[in-house]
Parts: sequence; C-alpha cells; structure tokens
Amino acid sequence: MQSGKQPVKLVIKNGWVLCPVCGKGKILKVNPDTTAHHLPRLCKRCGQETIVNIEAPEPASKETSA
Repeated sequence: MQSGKQPVKLVIKNGWVLCPVCGKGKILKVNPDTTAHHLPRLCKRCGQETIVNIEAPEPASKETSA
C-alpha cells in the first residue's frame, strides 16, 4: 500500500482511471459525478495497489452577468 507517499494526479481517459504506476492498466470506471475516498484498487497489468481519492466536481454557477 502507499503509506506516506505524495498524492499522484490520476489520469482519466475515456471514463477510466489509468494506473498511476504503469500508466496503461484501467483500474476504475468513473462517471462525471463519481466520488471516492480511500478506495483501494489493484492494477491487473502491473499488480500494484493504489489508494484512490476522487473529489466531487465543483457545481457550475447558474449566475449570469448582466
């Protein structure tokens, strides 16, 4: 597990989170409104376990400038 390591920015391609270690394995399918905290995921390609944290996106402002 990744204890004490710096957070790594996750790469999302075509709705899939790619493995931050090998960059090729798909570890999690996500929707635009997906949130997750401390979710362990195993990459089938390289075998490394990664803890995933996905924050909720900022809501779009409905105010308009006049």
